[in-house]
Amino acid sequence: MVVNNSLKEIWSKLKKCRKVAMTLHAAPDGDSLGCCAAMKYVLERDFKCKVTLVSYDALEDSLMQLPYAKELTFGVDISELNLKEYDATLFMDSGSVSGKLRDKYIPPKDAFIINIDHHETTKYVVSMNYIDSSRPSNCSILMDMFKTSNVKFDKELSTRLMLGLCTDTMFFAVNGVAALKDASFLVNNGADYQYILSKIQDNVPIRIKKYHAVLIDNLKTININGKIVGYSCTDLKTIKKLGLNTAEIRQGPNYISDIGECDMLFTLADAQDHIKGSFRSRKGIDVSRFALKLGGNGHKEAAGFRIEKSSLKDAERKVLAVLKENL
Repeated sequence: MVVNNSLKEIWSKLKKCRKVAMTLHAAPDGDSLGCCAAMKYVLERDFKCKVTLVSYDALEDSLMQLPYAKELTFGVDISELNLKEYDATLFMDSGSVSGKLRDKYIPPKDAFIINIDHHETTKYVVSMNYIDSSRPSNCSILMDMFKTSNVKFDKELSTRLMLGLCTDTMFFAVNGVAALKDASFLVNNGADYQYILSKIQDNVPIRIKKYHAVLIDNLKTININGKIVGYSCTDLKTIKKLGLNTAEIRQGPNYISDIGECDMLFTLADAQDHIKGSFRSRKGIDVSRFALKLGGNGHKEAAGFRIEKSSLKDAERKVLAVLKENL
């Protein structure tokens, strides 16, 4: 069972650190980048802390264009760092201990690990934990921490936090009321919302739009226990042709999640060494429980999972069997 420390306790530890390691989660998104970039900025600005920020996986193309991406070392996994050399290691927005080894990775016993997350399915316990699934993004939790710790919100910090808030709520389509309150605070403290909008929403590469078209072309629907489930599968040949990385594959279901006839949706994509699956909720269905059945994690509205290497058809049958038993 995960027992929360207080934000004050965690901040008290962090402000004493002089060397901190952080990692983006696997197939990282805007909230992963935003919260890590924001924390790195504060630790370096206020405490002159040396922060090592790594990500084994690349970001999607639009996020790679942001200046914060240049602060990361890509292709390096958290398991490759000697965590005993750091005063603390931060896992943020990671439903499970993240990296290329995923749940097989066991941090050194004498490493001090801090977990800050907003996934209700988070179960792992480390040196310090803070989980609040009511918050619309992990950046929202950092906002709470920084507010209670009297951290200065300048334009740079507020914009970094705005990135995670916008992307994790699909620009306020999910958890809109709470997210808009957070956004109002950030804008009042200098956040450049228009900059984030232009870089993310208005900067989609053609190959990603082609991926969206593939998702629509391959879309199927099935009635399961009175619920209409939409799903789309993408084969490895198409993934390679479009040059998609795992982060871009992961974002696919966001672009079909507004189909009105469906009660819920999922996507499957052949990522060569595994099948990447993602659920999206519609009409109040808690999709995190299906992800858990498949070894994944996430939120009620959005959750993900991986299936060990198999054919797309076998993966499709496996997911449908879970839905038929639990929907």
